[in-house]
Amino acid sequence: MIKQYMVILIATLLLSGCAEHVAERTGTQIDVVPVTYSLALKIKPQQHKAAQAELDEFITDNWKLIVDQEVTLMWRTKLGQKWAKKTRTLLIKNGVDEKQIAVTQANAGFGERFDFEIKTRVHKAIVSICDYAAVGHHGETNDGCYSDNARWQSMVNPENMLNQSLNAENVNK
Repeated sequence: MIKQYMVILIATLLLSGCAEHVAERTGTQIDVVPVTYSLALKIKPQQHKAAQAELDEFITDNWKLIVDQEVTLMWRTKLGQKWAKKTRTLLIKNGVDEKQIAVTQANAGFGERFDFEIKTRVHKAIVSICDYAAVGHHGETNDGCYSDNARWQSMVNPENMLNQSLNAENVNK
């Protein structure tokens, strides 16, 4: 009887010693970086058309960002205020949500030589580089690196995920 228990115990130990150890999986390392796109204009009386062309080109080139992100229109002069109102109306007419547009008077300072400025900020997810998969190396810590990276890079607003997961006061500042 004792021999049977010993055989079962030894067999169990031998078989469990051959089991593969799977390391605990950790998520990918990411950095969420704010990228600001802006255009500042000094509107001279004889160059309204050129300034309007620059503004139209900026809006066209960055339309995907403008329609999804918050847009800030800043003015420093009376002429800049007219351009801010006109641009706000144009953006709303073309489908930008009214709540996404902020019109503010800018302080004099570095940008005081400009009448009008348009800004939009997008957050980009910078992810770590994945190692190549190797035959016979199953269950290593960076399994799933490609799918995690693709998920983070495909997010329109990755900063919102950080707010939910961290509950930090200083995120987005």
